[in-house]
Amino acid sequence: MLRRWILPCLAVLTLSLTSNVASAHERYYEFDGTHFALSIERFMALDYTDFEGPGGDKAVGRFLLNGSELVPTSIARFGFDVFIRRLSIGLAGGATTEDVGIIAPRVGYMFGLTSQLGLWLRGGGFYASVPGVNYFGLYAEALLGFFPYPNVAITFGPTLDIAFAEDPRPGYVSLGIPQVGMSFWL
Repeated sequence: MLRRWILPCLAVLTLSLTSNVASAHERYYEFDGTHFALSIERFMALDYTDFEGPGGDKAVGRFLLNGSELVPTSIARFGFDVFIRRLSIGLAGGATTEDVGIIAPRVGYMFGLTSQLGLWLRGGGFYASVPGVNYFGLYAEALLGFFPYPNVAITFGPTLDIAFAEDPRPGYVSLGIPQVGMSFWL
């Protein structure tokens, strides 16, 4: 008599455990509550940069971490964001061995499209320094996030940087198509 109940009990227990696990991960892209994200940003891209003045446009491809950057906004950087539900507030920064650096505060919003895709719209200002000139500017990003695991996202999408420099150096507009990065949620 006991043997007849073992199999149905195991089946019910297995179904209840798997349904709880599935429902716990069903909406992880929705970011209920507060989360933290650590990111590696802009480590691969195709960049088009248009400097002020005649003959100032150039296109450069970068593969893996600062292959060749024309402007300081193209360097790879680390980011830290705090998510309050879907709203993100963060800071990104990076530096190279040639005394080039950038710091970029930002605000963003994550739209959950599916359980594995999200759209992270971000924007903010930046301060960048290269030897002999300082840049101030604004930037915007529209990143598609692919979530292969609940706490990992691979991000890619277009970026727009508008920089203003001190005279006599020209300002520039830089468009990254696509910028690639990776984020880890805690």
